[in-house]
This record gives sequence, C-alpha cells and structure tokens, in this order.
Amino acid sequence: MAEKDFISKVAGSKMGQLRQEISDLRNILAKLDDEEKIALIKKEIMEKETYYNILADRERVKS
Repeated sequence: MAEKDFISKVAGSKMGQLRQEISDLRNILAKLDDEEKIALIKKEIMEKETYYNILADRERVKS
C-alpha cells in the first residue's frame, strides 16, 4: 500500500510540473509570430498534454 501512495505522489508531482510547463509554453506561444516556431511549440504542448492525460487516466484507474 505504501508503494501505491508513493507512486501516486510522484505522478501527482509530475502532473503539476506538466501543467506548469504547458502554461509556460502557452504564454510563449501567445508572443510568437514565426510560423515555424509556433508549430514547434504547439507540437510540444500536444505532447505534454498527452503525457498529462496518460498520467491522469492512470490515477483514475487506480482510484
């Protein structure tokens, strides 16, 4: 049981970090006008959102 609690804490911490990174990237995106850079940032946001959603789904399944 302690292992499950530890894993949940680590996942929760990573999810918080991902939320912050996504927010930071969106702020950067709002200031860009270079289409190539915009595409790269959007791709990175999508990857981080996917990872966040995977972690969130795992937490829901465990509950």
